[in-house]
Amino acid sequence: ELPTLFSRWTEQLTDQIWSVREDAAVALGDAIQAYGTSMFDKVMEVLKRDLPSAKNQPPMSREEFKRRQNDIESHTNSQLYSCGSLAPKLRKGGAGRIGCSDCLITRPKAPWEATDGCIYLIRELCVRLSSTLTDDTLLPLMTELVEACRVKHFPQSDELRTTLWKQLPVIANALGKQRFKRIYLQMFMDMIIDNLDEKSHATQLSVHAAGQCAEELSSLVGQGIFRGRLEEEWQRDILDRVMEERRHMARLGPTEGFSPFGPAEATLVVGPGGSRPVPSASPFPPRASVSPMGAKSGAYEKLQLPVPGAGMEDAL
Repeated sequence: ELPTLFSRWTEQLTDQIWSVREDAAVALGDAIQAYGTSMFDKVMEVLKRDLPSAKNQPPMSREEFKRRQNDIESHTNSQLYSCGSLAPKLRKGGAGRIGCSDCLITRPKAPWEATDGCIYLIRELCVRLSSTLTDDTLLPLMTELVEACRVKHFPQSDELRTTLWKQLPVIANALGKQRFKRIYLQMFMDMIIDNLDEKSHATQLSVHAAGQCAEELSSLVGQGIFRGRLEEEWQRDILDRVMEERRHMARLGPTEGFSPFGPAEATLVVGPGGSRPVPSASPFPPRASVSPMGAKSGAYEKLQLPVPGAGMEDAL
C-alpha cells in the first residue's frame, strides 16, 4: 500500500547509511512522477520538517569524536562479524526480513543524517521537476539548505558538506545555466571558498568535493563569471590556487596501474645477482634465450607474482 511505502521511504531518507538515504530520495522522486501533486505536497512537508535537522545535532569536538572512536573499552569483547555489524548476517527479526539490514542492534539515527537525505531529495526534485518547480517553492528550500550545511559544531558536518558539493553541480545543470547563475549561485560561493581554505581544517574528502564542485560550476556559468562572484581578493586567491592544483593533477593523469585495492601486478627480476623488484615504468631487459642445457648465462627473467585478492591456484 502507498501509505506504508511512503512511511518506509521517509524513514529510510534519514537512515544511517548514505546509499539508503539516496535510494529513498530516488524512490520518492519516482512516486512524485507517478502520483502527481498529492505526493509532491506530502514530500514537501517532509522536506520542510527534516531539512533543518543538522542544526539540532548535539555539539561535539573533533577531539571528543576521535576519543570515542579510539576508546578501547568500547570495542573490546564485542562479537565481530564479517560485515562489521553487531548482529549475525542471517538473524531474522520479522517476516520477510533477513540479512545484515535486519540487525536488531544498531546505533541511533543522527539529526544531520536527515539533512543529508534531504539534499538527495532536493536533487531529485530539481532533476525531475525543473520545468514546473517554481523559484517561489525552491528558493526557501535552498536558503534553508545553505543555513543547515553551514553549521560546524559537530565533526560529521564535513560529511554533510561533502554530499552538498557532490550534488550541487547536478542541481545546477538541472535548473539550467541562466536560472542557477541568476538566483542560486551566490548563495553557495562563500561556503565553497571557506571549505577550500586551508585554515578551515576540513577533511580531505570535503575539500576534494568542494574543489570538484567549484570546477564544474565554473565550467557551467563561465570561469570569469564564477571568479567575479567572489567579493574578496583572498577568496579569489584560494580559488586560483585550487584550480591550478586541479589543472596540474589533470595534466599528470592517473598513476599507471593504480588501483584502490593494491598494485595491479607485482614483478621481480630474477638474474645472476638474485631477485629484485622492478617498478612498472622501469625498462625491462629482454629475456635471454635458453641453452639446450637450460642454463641462462647472464639472463634475466620476469616473474609475475599473484595479484592481491587472487587465489594462489590462479597465480600458479
